Amino acid sequence: MPFACSSQAEDQGEQFGETSAAVQSDSDLALSSLRILGAKVDGRMDQCQRCHDINRASVRKWANDYATTMTSLRDANTPATQRVNRLRQNPADEASGFSPAQIGFLAAGSHFGVGPNVNPTRHPKTLEQGKLLGGLFRSEDEYAAFRAGVLMPVDPAFERLTATEYETLMTWAGKGLPKLDELLPEQPRPTTCTDDFTGLTAHARKMRTKGWAAVNRERRVKMFACDDNAAPAQCFTQQRNGKDIFPKADSTTFAKSWAPEGTTVRVLRELGYKSFYWTRGSADGRFVASGVSGRSEGGAVVTDLAAALNAAAPQTRDIWAKASYDPSFYPDNSGFMFQGAGAVYCAQSLLTKAATAQITFNEPECSRLGTTGLYQTIGQPMGDNAFPDRFIVTSKWVGDDGGRRFLETDPVPVAGPDAGATIQVSRADDNGTYAITQRTTLTTPFEGDTMMSPSTALLANRVAGEVNGQGVQLGYAIREVTTSTAGSEYRFALRELGHVCMDGNKANFSYDERFLVTYHYLTRKDFPSDAAWAPYKDKGGSDIYVVDFVTGEKVAVTHMGPGQFALFPHFRSDGWLYFEVRDAVAKKEYVAATDAALVRLAQGN
Repeated sequence: MPFACSSQAEDQGEQFGETSAAVQSDSDLALSSLRILGAKVDGRMDQCQRCHDINRASVRKWANDYATTMTSLRDANTPATQRVNRLRQNPADEASGFSPAQIGFLAAGSHFGVGPNVNPTRHPKTLEQGKLLGGLFRSEDEYAAFRAGVLMPVDPAFERLTATEYETLMTWAGKGLPKLDELLPEQPRPTTCTDDFTGLTAHARKMRTKGWAAVNRERRVKMFACDDNAAPAQCFTQQRNGKDIFPKADSTTFAKSWAPEGTTVRVLRELGYKSFYWTRGSADGRFVASGVSGRSEGGAVVTDLAAALNAAAPQTRDIWAKASYDPSFYPDNSGFMFQGAGAVYCAQSLLTKAATAQITFNEPECSRLGTTGLYQTIGQPMGDNAFPDRFIVTSKWVGDDGGRRFLETDPVPVAGPDAGATIQVSRADDNGTYAITQRTTLTTPFEGDTMMSPSTALLANRVAGEVNGQGVQLGYAIREVTTSTAGSEYRFALRELGHVCMDGNKANFSYDERFLVTYHYLTRKDFPSDAAWAPYKDKGGSDIYVVDFVTGEKVAVTHMGPGQFALFPHFRSDGWLYFEVRDAVAKKEYVAATDAALVRLAQGN
């Protein structure tokens, strides 16, 4: 998910100047553009910055991505079909959907065609873009699919840019963003990273008996594919006709390398759809969910892995949802939420009903929570309330829908000096209907892509640094969340608890909060020699990495083949670690699980 924002100004109005952007001075053009984006300048709009951190790095990235995209689209020496395919999730697969991930400012203007709101005199760049796009697609249906696939903002509560606002941005970007540094001064970014595990070790030891892993165990929440009273390591051993229902990776041809020595990876499901952005699973491991592309049944899906254990066909069950992406499951195994037309929540009992084949979010088990930022995580304070409060955490983010094309790289974080983590409280009324009742933003300078631990005690933030003038990731800042109450409201505060220096994407915590997990796109420096890197040089790949807060070790827990991408790792309550695999060579997707964390726990550290 790239840049996108909205405005409350109408195209016929005078705000931000109906004078053609082409005749504005550099200073006026820059100031108007920064106001439209919601940057920290006088008179700013309060729309874009709700989801995006408007700073020098993010603005330059969106402008550069837009310029690269438009250069490609204007390349008359390349067939139109190939130019269109470059906009897809997988340029090599015409069946894949369209992705907004790398098109920058275009995501905020893709809704413009050549209609009456686009004036040839005042909006020449917007008109040129509309004509170009309209002439490239093979049909109106394909063009409509593109516009729907990259549409930003998704939430209809946020209005989209007017043609005048978009023209202003395009003109400023086309001139090289003059006056950006002058009008948007910033303090220096971090330049170094030092590991600090002292506080993290103490926290992990405390949560061993107090975290959601312990609570769910005491409540006897049954883990999927585990026999009664079986140790977690013995799960996924069911067989049919003498064969494993969930095969070990090393027993297959396509996944033979996935499990490092001493660990087991199980292939839980080959997906029958193309997932869209991240995948998440329920605390008991029975359900996994994601966005989905190219399906008329809905824009999201929940897969019931328990169907594989049915003796009779069908042995797959996909529950389609009228949502977009960003599933999250509650740590007590009671419910889940999605993004799309706002944030929506449902009780997990809806999924266990055999008759549930599609979710509209109008079911009695569901609530419309309101508006939240994207890439949310959910934490739940410990307690025995029938309808417990939940905390929904969001921050400024960098999107990633990886594994669709070769040579993926970790997206560079772009959080600025005014970045913050927003905690929203989701509270139920007496009938169990949930809604967001409180919103608090806490400052986290140069930190974003925030993920919350299941207990709400920790936040993991990617740190946006700078080395030799280039934006880089400087590991993860782990912050402790302290909570108190004042009447019916919560009071939140943060303090830095530790730091983990490593590359990676958004990171998740285990339910016992001992482990941090992320995924990392492989580069030459991840291999001991040129020969080892050679098979990946043109195809890429990604692996799952686990950080042990007790020992301070950082370990790759997968070993994917060239062109295979292990993505979106997340724990279930008993320590099994789920992840998605997108195989860009075979054009297949899988859900898999590794016992790597369980193996480390069994070592007694």
